[in-house]
Amino acid sequence: MSFHRLCVVVLFSAALVMTGCGRQVFTGKHEARGVWMSRFEYTSERLRSNPEAAKARIRAVFEKARAARMNMIIFQVRGNGDAFYRSSVEPWSNLLTDTLGKDPGWDPLAFAIDEAHRLGLELHAWVNAFPFWRGGEPPTPSDPPNPYYAHPEWTVCDKDGKPMTWDPPNNNYISASPGIPAVRNHILSVVKDIITKYDVDGIHFDYIRYPEGSPTHGYSHDSTSVARFNSAEGNPDRLDWDNWQREQINRFVFDAYNLLTETKPWVKMSASVIGKYTGPGWTGYNIVYQDARRWMQASKIDFIVPMIYHERSHPTHPFIPLITDWHDRASYQRFVYPGLAARMADRFGWGEVEAQVDAVRDHGLPGLVFFSAGGLEQTWDMLGGRSFPYWANVPAMPWKPGTTPAAPGSCSASVVNGIATVSWQSGDSAHEYIFNVYRSAAPTIDPNDVFSILTITGRGAASHTDSTAGTSAWYYAVAAVDRAGRESELSPVVTARPLAAK
Repeated sequence: MSFHRLCVVVLFSAALVMTGCGRQVFTGKHEARGVWMSRFEYTSERLRSNPEAAKARIRAVFEKARAARMNMIIFQVRGNGDAFYRSSVEPWSNLLTDTLGKDPGWDPLAFAIDEAHRLGLELHAWVNAFPFWRGGEPPTPSDPPNPYYAHPEWTVCDKDGKPMTWDPPNNNYISASPGIPAVRNHILSVVKDIITKYDVDGIHFDYIRYPEGSPTHGYSHDSTSVARFNSAEGNPDRLDWDNWQREQINRFVFDAYNLLTETKPWVKMSASVIGKYTGPGWTGYNIVYQDARRWMQASKIDFIVPMIYHERSHPTHPFIPLITDWHDRASYQRFVYPGLAARMADRFGWGEVEAQVDAVRDHGLPGLVFFSAGGLEQTWDMLGGRSFPYWANVPAMPWKPGTTPAAPGSCSASVVNGIATVSWQSGDSAHEYIFNVYRSAAPTIDPNDVFSILTITGRGAASHTDSTAGTSAWYYAVAAVDRAGRESELSPVVTARPLAAK
């Protein structure tokens, strides 16, 4: 897609992100632009003993994302039964200090939330769901204990009932069995711990599935799962083994969504899912019992991110047919944001990444997520300059509770020495909002013209400084955007005319 064609799309498309029948359509003003930041990207050996350097790394990534006009960070806070935040359920990760359970003297999640909200970015806490240890050595004692240390009986077992050990095909993870209710309840307690203590915008699950190779190894024939499968209480619908295991994952997803809805209904829930839903080869439905379509159909997830880390010409998992398949299945009033491999540029050039971004838009999917921040290290400028040349809000989720914010009031604008200051007020809920600041050379401002968005502010802002005003007269208006993406009407338009410095 050329830049000129893109302009036509974004300037004349409707402001809605769904049609009446629930099919997703791309609009320039509403596009999720996310990036994953893994725990390894802020806990390298160089950063581990230097919290200020780790904070600087997080801040630098977030500021680059902001400069590239992105709007969402998916920040990892749980890897394998450990915590990168002050948890009362699981121990501090050993990646922070080399010692499991040792307080690192800072809180990565709290810091990340503050930085993201300062920059107008959503912060989604990334939780690896069922892995509960990693590597060949067992966890050491800690307070609270790692769940693998405390409950080795939770471990996924093969067809002979033998517990899995660390496994390179599974990224050396040891997983807890989804078929054990105590496992699911433990992970729910992790989620509740996070959402009650921290002002996150979302919970994002990864590894929300059985391990790789499950059909081959017979995962998970742990004694609890087998007993429940064979009982009327544990399998009331008399499902076969594969569908029963899918239902264990489904039950966890439904319970987690219900927990968020009951506790903080504005918090969004999402999941990384296998890039190919079903069929031959590496798929979510057939190989790891992950039925993401069912979650959307049941309205128990807000968006999914299929991890499609392959080029368009891949022989078995080509990018465009896979996103087409997800688009065709996305008819349940929920969003699909394909996950793209940022390091694809190292093998195929930036043109491949850019073509995939265009394909996502051409196929009507309202957003995307890059894996990962480290892979964009050399390409942030190209991303912002070429793929995201205008600001965009995260797509609105009308199923989330709340009402559209009132338009900001008491707006004013002035210019001194070519620098304009725009100020406004937005009531008691202003700390919950980001603000779209619009600028035009004409007194009429069209909120559907994405190129009239001068900036999107940080959370709770009450003013913006426009250092590009120069000697021209400009017209400004402001709109509030709530956590669900609902945008207010524009404030009254105000004029900033240059004044000489006093």
